[in-house]
Amino acid sequence: MNTKKGSFALSLILLLAVALSTPAVAQKGGKPGKVSHTARQIRPIQLGTSGGNALDIANGYCCSGTLGALVQKPDLTQYILSNTHVLAGDSVSGGNGRTSTIGDPIIQPGLVDVSCQTVPNDYVGYLSDWAKLNSGSGSVVDAAIAQVIPSMVRSDGAILEIGTINTAILTAAPGLNVKKSGRTTGLTRSSIDSVNATVTVQYYDECAGSTFTTTFTEQIIITNRGSKFLNSGDSGSLMVEDIAINPRAVGLLFAGGKNVAVANPIDEVLGHFGAKMVGVSGTTSTTTPGDLQLQRDVAHAKRVQQLNAYLLSKVPKGVGHAVGLSGQEVVIKVLVEELTAEALDAVPPALDGFRVVIEEVGKIVAY
Repeated sequence: MNTKKGSFALSLILLLAVALSTPAVAQKGGKPGKVSHTARQIRPIQLGTSGGNALDIANGYCCSGTLGALVQKPDLTQYILSNTHVLAGDSVSGGNGRTSTIGDPIIQPGLVDVSCQTVPNDYVGYLSDWAKLNSGSGSVVDAAIAQVIPSMVRSDGAILEIGTINTAILTAAPGLNVKKSGRTTGLTRSSIDSVNATVTVQYYDECAGSTFTTTFTEQIIITNRGSKFLNSGDSGSLMVEDIAINPRAVGLLFAGGKNVAVANPIDEVLGHFGAKMVGVSGTTSTTTPGDLQLQRDVAHAKRVQQLNAYLLSKVPKGVGHAVGLSGQEVVIKVLVEELTAEALDAVPPALDGFRVVIEEVGKIVAY
């Protein structure tokens, strides 16, 4: 999510409403004795830190998120990777008379961590490209890139508390252990709950603006109990496999709800921009190692899920569906904003041999 800031008392409250599908806002992070993800870094900066569009101010508030990682195109030009709603979230000219534009300055730290002041010395890049967020449905990625200003970002793509990553990427699978480095909660760890998720996410059309929703397909759901893995302001964080040295990227985090976080598959993000991760060359595998029968069961469950997508999308108070694990069993999951009797009655006990599990996740909002 984006974090937003306005009058001091309200800013922390409304932070929770700007970055995930259903608006959520980032809160200030940083614990005594730990690496600060909100402070101004010595240049060149590492990623996994507070940042955003330097002009993201509207309706008496400013908004920010996380500068997640470094990517490059075939011509070797390097770009900061984050979310559309973090770097290019101003989609209407209502509250400030402007919309996000190619060339907008990107800053570190973000506006919410410098009292909403635009400081030219904090510029680290310029907005270059972003995936449009479609109202209604049809979105796959919430991603944007900003061309790096020379000497402002470490050219090896190092991420705070993670270090350099692998240039290879990893396909998500239920049960995979992951970690991320973000503005609000810093370095956190969790595991993938489910994959191939269709989820409806709430956004703001500008900082503290009007809300709209869009439905994403092919997403990754991560366990996020108590918002300890991902919280407002962490939007744009890169999710990687939880290994100590040169981990592979798995997804780009952008939204969350009650006990869940949501990420775009990293292959879809990189494919959108024709880019690759900056890091250390290593294994070239893009598939997740693991039990072959489990992989087959997940693939079969995905096909069943897709064949029944219309039925699964019509559950009252539903916000999505996915394929995941219940213990060691592969199941189809139905995600609901609120667990009601009507929702329970609408969910079949099983589909083609796969048990159907219903989970209450609240609204899913851009973080």
